[in-house]
Amino acid sequence: MSQSSQDHTSGISGRYAFALFELIQEDYDLNELDKINDELSTIGSAISQSEEMSKIIQSPIYNAQEQFSAMQSVLEILNTSELLTNFIGVLCQNRRLFVLPDMIISFKELLNNLKGKMTATVIASSELDKNQMNNIKKVLADNYSQEIDIDLEIDEKILGGLIVKIGSKMIDSSLLTRLKLMQSNMSEV
Repeated sequence: MSQSSQDHTSGISGRYAFALFELIQEDYDLNELDKINDELSTIGSAISQSEEMSKIIQSPIYNAQEQFSAMQSVLEILNTSELLTNFIGVLCQNRRLFVLPDMIISFKELLNNLKGKMTATVIASSELDKNQMNNIKKVLADNYSQEIDIDLEIDEKILGGLIVKIGSKMIDSSLLTRLKLMQSNMSEV
């Protein structure tokens, strides 16, 4: 395994992602990895959009059975595979459900490494259309000489512009950052 793949196994979330990744690789094919990645992305979206789900995942007041029962209900609605449902059951049983959001990111990075892709997180103040997303992908792919996968996050607080995070680099061209910089420069005068 390459060094970059090994880097993703650090921390609890990385180890769980790597374990799931290896399990699927041993018993299934690349299509199953893609399917599980899509299911994990759907779960990640559900977690980020539901304050109640976030509480269930993060709060230590729920015991393992309560967490798994709540997660089972959600996973059933999302029509999640038995493999992933069982895996989330293991997270609950081991009292590690709180790592699920980070584990989802780690799993996607492992899959992208396998495919020779990189993931960029793009934060915008509003939804981007398909043409804008394609332009961002093209610029990033040209700069990094790799295919780029984009995770779009919406944060109205940045007012305009974009924040792009790829690997260890961050490009912040948001209006909020520019205004703060201008304010800082003005206070120095």
